[in-house]
Amino acid sequence: MQFDHFNLKQDEGLMSIEDLRALRLRKQKIESDKKARKYILEINKRYRKMRDYKSNNFFQNMNPFKKAA
Repeated sequence: MQFDHFNLKQDEGLMSIEDLRALRLRKQKIESDKKARKYILEINKRYRKMRDYKSNNFFQNMNPFKKAA
């Protein structure tokens, strides 16, 4: 039995043991991929926030009208 990797709502009735194993492994892989993407997204958000803060600070410190200390 061939699985459609994009169709998650397949009929799961009357499947062989190999098919059930393949289905379970595929579902586990999909879940782990979702978790990995979510983790990477969170890291990218934190990095973007730090980068934006540093770049904003850089331009504020380069203000030509700011009095020298």
